This record gives sequence, C-alpha cells and structure tokens, in this order.
Amino acid sequence: MSKSSSAPTRTSKRARRAAERRAAASPPLGTSAKGRSPIVLITAIVGGIGVAVLAALILLQPGQSAAPTTGLTTPTIPTPVALAAERTLGKADAPVTLEIWSDFQCPVCGQFARTVEPALVGTYVTPGTLRIVHHDAAFQGAKSTSSYDESVEAGAGARCAADQGRYWPYQDWAFANQSGENEGAYGATRLTAIATAAGLDIGTWQACVATGTAQKAVRTETTQAVAAGVGATPTMRLNGQEIVGLRSVPDLSALIEAAAAAPGG
Repeated sequence: MSKSSSAPTRTSKRARRAAERRAAASPPLGTSAKGRSPIVLITAIVGGIGVAVLAALILLQPGQSAAPTTGLTTPTIPTPVALAAERTLGKADAPVTLEIWSDFQCPVCGQFARTVEPALVGTYVTPGTLRIVHHDAAFQGAKSTSSYDESVEAGAGARCAADQGRYWPYQDWAFANQSGENEGAYGATRLTAIATAAGLDIGTWQACVATGTAQKAVRTETTQAVAAGVGATPTMRLNGQEIVGLRSVPDLSALIEAAAAAPGG
C-alpha cells in the first residue's frame, strides 16, 4: 500500500524539476542564444554611430584641429632671449640689421628658423654684430577656404607672446611643430598647447588672442609688406639688400661680414 500511494508523488516532482530546467535553459522571447536581445544590439550600434558622427562634427568646427595637443616636438636649439625685445633680437647698435618677413605656415620659413637662424644668432647676434627683426607676411592662410586663418592666428599668438616677453620661445615651438599648410597644425587648441610649452601665462595669452587686436595687427603688417614689395616668404633685407628665399649659413655669413665691414657698417 505504501509503495503504490507514494509513486505518483515522486514522478510528479521529477517532471516539475525537468520542466524547470528546460525553462531555465531556453532564452526569453526576443533574446539571442547568447542572451543578448537583437533590439539591444541594434540600439547600441546606432548609438555608437551617432557618437562618432558627433565627434567628427566637433573636430571640423572652425578653429579646432585634429592635430594632437600633446607630444609636441621640442625645439632643437632654443633662441637665447637675453637680447630679445618683443620681435627683435640683438643689440640696438648692431652694425648689421637683418629684417625677415615670414609666415608661420611657410615651410621654407620653418627651415630657416630651425637651421639657419640659430647659427646666425650664435655667431653674429650674441657678439653684437647682427640684429634680427621679424615681420609678419601671413600669406598661406589666405589659400584656405576656412574662415579660420592659421597664418594669422599663429602670428597673433606670437604677438600676444611678445606682450609677455616670450615671442622667441613661442616662435621656436611654433616652427618646430609645423605640419602642412592649412591642415590644422595651428588650430586654436594646438596653438594653446604651443603657448603652454613656450612658458606663457595661458589665461593672459588667451585673453589677448580673444580680443582680435593681434589678428588685426598681423593683417595690417601683411598689407604693408605687400605694399613694400614683399611677395614671397621668407623675404629678408640685410641693411637694405633684399634676399628672397632660403640661403645657406655660409652665404648669409659672407653677406653679414661684408655689410659689417662696409663704410658706416
């Protein structure tokens, strides 16, 4: 009697447990075999695409740049600033003056600043023979279709650096980090990184750049340069003698020494 009355109960419990195991192993309705809903996956993919598009739009805003703000190239030979006065380097009574019209985006200007100018500074500026004066000739930015002119903005940043007595460190860092023309090397964010590396008070520098006064001064000096016959960068005038394009250190050294030895030099 006891066996026949308990058998149905044991069978019923086993059946229920088997059913529960089958139910636990089966994915809920609308869920993949790996436990992920196709609807959730599609939503995640669409959301990811939206974030990528938004990021691209932000990077393409005028004045912004995809260029990195870290990992800047350090200038190989920093310009000594003991004899600096704004955009002039050297003693006021130096017998030879080298005026240079340049554009921060001009690749030849960059080559001159990185390789030729340091040699001239060490050999002629420091001893008192040569004085170097920089002028703006912001031509390259005019070739861009963007309203943000990288040549003008880089030049404006240099003028605001000069207000803090840091023009030459800024120009060293700017020329050391050229990267194509009108391609974002001097976007607003990267110029801030360059100014930071040059040791500027960034709050003061940014306030100066934001006024637009420095940009206006760059454009005005560029117009004056054209009126004075400057049509390419770099253009140099050594005691009035015009030199267009890049010259080697030996060539310029010969001209400097000849100018210094000339009557009145």
